[in-house]
Amino acid sequence: MHKFLKVTEQNNCKRGVTVNNRISICILLCLAIIASGQAAAQQTYGTKVNAGDPDVGLPLSAFSALVGVPAQLGAFISYWDIGTTPGFYDDKDVAYLQFGSVAAGPIRIVRANDIRLTGWGIYPAGTNVKPGDSDIGQMLIPNFPTPTLPSAGGIRFYYMDVSGGGYDMADPVYLKAISTAAPITETNDIRITANAGFPAGSRVSLNDPDAVKTLTPFMPLIAIPPAGGAFFASAIGPVARLAFFNANGNVIAPGSQPIYDEGDAVYFDVTPLNVVSPNDIRLY
Repeated sequence: MHKFLKVTEQNNCKRGVTVNNRISICILLCLAIIASGQAAAQQTYGTKVNAGDPDVGLPLSAFSALVGVPAQLGAFISYWDIGTTPGFYDDKDVAYLQFGSVAAGPIRIVRANDIRLTGWGIYPAGTNVKPGDSDIGQMLIPNFPTPTLPSAGGIRFYYMDVSGGGYDMADPVYLKAISTAAPITETNDIRITANAGFPAGSRVSLNDPDAVKTLTPFMPLIAIPPAGGAFFASAIGPVARLAFFNANGNVIAPGSQPIYDEGDAVYFDVTPLNVVSPNDIRLY
């Protein structure tokens, strides 16, 4: 009897070890899957499209307000105010490219498929918000404290004209946090592309090699009423907008405007518009 109990106890211990091992393996696999997804975002986010890349030529759609489609209510730049100075954007706050909310009010929150422009916690810059993520539902402040004129989604985007010949592959792109009369890179501006040894999604600090450098703005499209259409707003900068590739083909109705949702790829679309082309920037 004692021998039987001893053997049973040993078998139970083995089973416990086996179960624990399986749980550990499952946890490790889940972490690996999460890590691989985050790594993929890190590898593509902020990269410029080159001639010959497989996504060149893909059609792009604008974000527009469609009645009854919350995920399509425009595109905004917002931030989650968790920094050391409440009410002011600083280096601890999380910036988002946000969809599916109005410009202000209590429903201005982090939603699924929003894009983190800066990293937070285990979520790197360039990752899409998922339904179970820790920042889901957090209140967002629409625009930084002193936003400039809207361009490509609510805040002015700029580029550093490295070669002096206008926007090209060599020029890094920034999202300005503070407007200035003579635009330069300042503390807490966000790098949309990597530069000076810093990755996309990082923030400029005063002593960084790319700080206090002259910037040139991208210009928005301006409609011409009543005929509609658009024209190039200014000769001082290229025209750009936020756009997405409708990878899953979802539309509000047959033949109508594509819907941005899970699986779609967002681009900073620089002229020529409406198609993925060299110098566009991947925001996923």
